[in-house]
Amino acid sequence: MSDSYLVAGTVTDSAGKPINGLVIKAYDVDLLTDDDFLGQGETTLDGSFTILYRKEHFVKNAVESLTEGGPDIVLKIFDEQDQLLHTTKRRSGALRFEKYQITLEA
Repeated sequence: MSDSYLVAGTVTDSAGKPINGLVIKAYDVDLLTDDDFLGQGETTLDGSFTILYRKEHFVKNAVESLTEGGPDIVLKIFDEQDQLLHTTKRRSGALRFEKYQITLEA
């Protein structure tokens, strides 16, 4: 499990009410190569989500294994109709566990 990573968090509306049924997709954003899809999760009744992924999702070759620290994570949030609602700012050099508190404005 030494190469496992976890993104977890909660999505609420501007009044602090949890939002259920949203799809959260995690990406490793790279400057010189295509972004790597890390995985996805769905918010539950309490607005929480988890995404578990492994190092091989963002380290694709020998050069990356030498230069890549942690992934540079961006989360994209979609509704039930697959409409993009929100994109987070990039978190560079993410740790093995990253926690998010995301508030969606109306």
